Amino acid sequence: MAPIQRQGANILPLLSNSKESHCIQAGLRSGGRMPATLLFITTLRRHVAIVAILTFGGAMLVSDTTKNRLDMDGVAIFAEYLGIAIWCLASLYAIYRLAWLAIVARDPSPFKTFLKPYKGFLLDGPRMANFAVALAAIFVFVAGFGVLKGAIALLNPFRWDVTFADIDRWLHFGRLPHEYFWWLIEWPAAIFFVNLCYNLWYFIMIGTIFIVAAAREDTPLRQQYLISFMSIWLVAGFFVATIFSSAGPCFFEDLGLGYRYKPLMDALEHSSEAWPIWALKTQDMLWEGYKHQRAGSLGISAFPSLHVATSVLFALYYSERWKIVGILMWIFAAIIMVGSVVLGWHYAIDGYAGAALSWSIWHLVGLHTQRKAIAVEAIVQPA
Repeated sequence: MAPIQRQGANILPLLSNSKESHCIQAGLRSGGRMPATLLFITTLRRHVAIVAILTFGGAMLVSDTTKNRLDMDGVAIFAEYLGIAIWCLASLYAIYRLAWLAIVARDPSPFKTFLKPYKGFLLDGPRMANFAVALAAIFVFVAGFGVLKGAIALLNPFRWDVTFADIDRWLHFGRLPHEYFWWLIEWPAAIFFVNLCYNLWYFIMIGTIFIVAAAREDTPLRQQYLISFMSIWLVAGFFVATIFSSAGPCFFEDLGLGYRYKPLMDALEHSSEAWPIWALKTQDMLWEGYKHQRAGSLGISAFPSLHVATSVLFALYYSERWKIVGILMWIFAAIIMVGSVVLGWHYAIDGYAGAALSWSIWHLVGLHTQRKAIAVEAIVQPA
């Protein structure tokens, strides 16, 4: 039996029960390709959709307990940024492709050549089926997670902040982690750049979802990313976050826990007079939501850092697909780790835990998807 390739292999949907295996074999007997309708139906049964539906169902149960209702504003914002990300990615690709056709290939009609593949792309049944189902699952998941995120402080009020601050000081030789970066915090242009990268994280997340969702082949790597993505948010972002409920350094003083992070927040305020530090406005917005001064289910949670966890996930995924992009994503993850501390969002231990959870979930899910792929390959190509 041929070995399973992680990316680009012609792996059929990751299904294993007898009814689904008969569908696969029927598709093969019909000419080696599964009809788009059959592919769409079987796609609905995949793990990604199951995780999304279970998350939404759990969110509804939590909502009944905490009275933290479904907030469609968060889903609408996600959809808006997804549209922006798609537009940006399409524009960047168009500029690159047209330039390559005109300058390198010296195509006499670069625009016509550029547009030719798009009809086939949009009419590609398997690709569109993958794309539609993946996006539907992500939207359901986002709606459910918004409820869970807003319920964390209601289920378990913040009680770990002092402990995490003490752990940070112990881990970093008697100093708080941000104290090693005063040169960065007090340099307005530099801290602005860090904040810019921290905000860019959202667009990279959305863009990666689009790239993965639009893949034609439902490879083990694609399944691994989508399941890992939702598992990180659900396991780390809700279950672990609820157990170790904490708000973060930027809210330390607001919670009446002391003034050890006041110099950091004062320094950020001072830098914001020269260059905009958007984190400060966002932190104010989240605190207003927590104090019920702003409508919507805005949630505060510090441990573990999902910014760091998902940035590590980006690096792990792109390292498998494009090595150069993977290297850039590891650099980006390091910037996010530092940014989470110097912008007052997180204790350093939040980032360390987020990275460890991301790495663990990625590899555990990878073992599962590879095992499923090998099982399907055994059905498709019996010994």
